[in-house]
Amino acid sequence: MQHQNLQPVALQERIQTIDIIRGFALFGILFINFTVDHGKTEPWAGFTGFVDQLVYWPVAFFMNDKFLTIYAFLFGLGFSIQLLRAEERNSRFVFVYMRRLIVLYLIGVAHQILTRGDILHEYAMAGVLLLLLHKLPRKLLPVLAILCFLVPWTRQVIINVNKESLINNKTITVDSSILDTYVGVYKMANGNKHIITRKTDSLFGDGPARHYRLIPKSVNIFMRSDQNASYTFLKDSSDTVNQILMEGGAAKAYARRVSEDIQQALKEQEKKRAAAAKGQVRQSYKEFVTGNAIAFWNGLKNWSWKNYFWGFSITGILPLFLMGLYFGRRKIFYDISLNRAFLQKVMKWGLLIGMTSCAVSLGFDAWNYFNDIKKESYSFLTRRMIDAAWDFFGVMGMALGYVAGMALLLENNIWKTRLSFLAPIGRMGLTNYLLQAAIISIIIDAYGFGLDGKAGPFWRLMMAIVTFVFITFFSRWWFKRFRIGPAEWLWRSLTYLKFQPMRLKEADKSENL
Repeated sequence: MQHQNLQPVALQERIQTIDIIRGFALFGILFINFTVDHGKTEPWAGFTGFVDQLVYWPVAFFMNDKFLTIYAFLFGLGFSIQLLRAEERNSRFVFVYMRRLIVLYLIGVAHQILTRGDILHEYAMAGVLLLLLHKLPRKLLPVLAILCFLVPWTRQVIINVNKESLINNKTITVDSSILDTYVGVYKMANGNKHIITRKTDSLFGDGPARHYRLIPKSVNIFMRSDQNASYTFLKDSSDTVNQILMEGGAAKAYARRVSEDIQQALKEQEKKRAAAAKGQVRQSYKEFVTGNAIAFWNGLKNWSWKNYFWGFSITGILPLFLMGLYFGRRKIFYDISLNRAFLQKVMKWGLLIGMTSCAVSLGFDAWNYFNDIKKESYSFLTRRMIDAAWDFFGVMGMALGYVAGMALLLENNIWKTRLSFLAPIGRMGLTNYLLQAAIISIIIDAYGFGLDGKAGPFWRLMMAIVTFVFITFFSRWWFKRFRIGPAEWLWRSLTYLKFQPMRLKEADKSENL
């Protein structure tokens, strides 16, 4: 049988419901990035006014993390739709799909360096796993999605509960003469400093964000008291301690010892933290990009296959991709009426379980805030149970409930017409994701207007509304003239190794609106 080359999706083949849901997801991502998920906006960061809290808590409950979850889910859904169309046409798929992931990875790297984006290149890397798993029986996909979250989560809990037990037992002691060799100023590649000091028989660290204690695990390996991270003191060829290997989860970084006066370094660190809390720290865009590039390069150098599966599973990316693949394999969005009963169950149980779990998790945060209780005072297992209530049951439940609810709502032609303004936003989902990230970075980060720490959730919400209105009109204006968004055009052109048509023909314009 003759194979055909896989081609981009034509205008008439697009499923408008998916475009509207993607636009809905981008609407939410924009609002949460402005209000609760980019910089310091929490009540415990100083924004305790009634209006700010009136914005913060509802946005955190109904929106935070849910819309980025929908965006990831739609990636898996899009993969399955591409696969189904390739199979229907007997088209070659694997090589085109791999080129598509490579291009997305490069776009994601540029996004991370230029605007401190952090997710697109991970989507591309996790997308490879979808290619390996897409032929599994359809019924196994939801089970595998659940296992992909629970197994790494359980593994992490077991490892860290054991570490916490070791720390609490405090059975290891290190000679004071050895501790003295660790005291000093250590500088990371991005310029951040960790200052190690000694009080009696204990080591303490002073980092960019906070002061912490170092608990000995062995003679040269210590655990941070405030987070799941280990510090290993390393020696050079002359047997002198010259750097620290810092490890936390899949992350790894080095801090090299520098010749600086400890007391002066502590004063500068405290001054820098105070300025950051007031939003007074400024930096050039060159410094901003350089810091992002160094952070990316350090992550790339320390990347390992060992953490490839565990990392994408525990963050929820792979489980969401698998759920999107499952929905696509069932052709849910090809005929909503035929799948109405399934969608009603997903909406009902997703929202019920999701809202209950998010209420427990956010209620835990609110209780701690209003009673001035530090989250670190609870055991690691307690914290991870609360996190699981949010990350897995809460966020994923509500996100799937939102998707199912939107799909059912859009079966009503009146609502489909009312919400059709979201379709152009969703059609150029990659462009708008990059655009909103750039706008937020310019407004919030220190190289731009530097409003982080200055503008609270209420004023950020106002800026989010203005930005969303701009993106809505821009998207509609764009599709009156062009077939495809600029980032999507680049993505497709490099994927298919051919410049794609961009300008609309007259015959297409009425269909495109």
